[in-house]
Amino acid sequence: MGRKKLSEQAKQEFRDALLAAALKLFAESGYESVSIRALAKAVGCSAMTPYRYFEHKAAIFDACRCRAFEDFAEAQELVAARHENPLQRIRALGEAYASFADNHPAGFRLMFELDQLLEPSSELKKAERRAFRTLRNAVTEAVQRGRLLGDPVTLAHLYWTSLHGIVVLSLTRKLVHGRSRTVLLQALFEGAFTRAASPA
Repeated sequence: MGRKKLSEQAKQEFRDALLAAALKLFAESGYESVSIRALAKAVGCSAMTPYRYFEHKAAIFDACRCRAFEDFAEAQELVAARHENPLQRIRALGEAYASFADNHPAGFRLMFELDQLLEPSSELKKAERRAFRTLRNAVTEAVQRGRLLGDPVTLAHLYWTSLHGIVVLSLTRKLVHGRSRTVLLQALFEGAFTRAASPA
């Protein structure tokens, strides 16, 4: 008797379970330390089953990172939709960024912190662009309305990198020079872009 054919729903459920387990293991142990056998054990299947869904371990890692970026992008888009004022939207996006790092530490680690030696797939590159697009659009609108001064893409990058640095330093317990994450984020949200729009 041949193997029972799985429904599309069953395939998707297995894929979701595999990616959830892989994301956790990759974040905890790093890419090199996680084997296909370990991934299979985590979801209770044979060592060969994952190969029915992914060509190799690198493809699983790429899919995990892609899903993390998609989840992050969706969270950013939901926050942006609630704020008409672009400056308020930028601040809310920053707060949501910090919250995502707190609430999804494994996904955040795979997105940004692990050594990125593998060439990203086109799907991952697309997810990464989507993750930045919401902030870039908010900053662009603020510039167009005369609320900010400067090149929108440069300003968006400056805000993103400042925000990311504060969050990562906090997560790695490196904010040891007298200012907490809360204080630094508050200063970033209230000061950096407001001053950029002020007359010289």
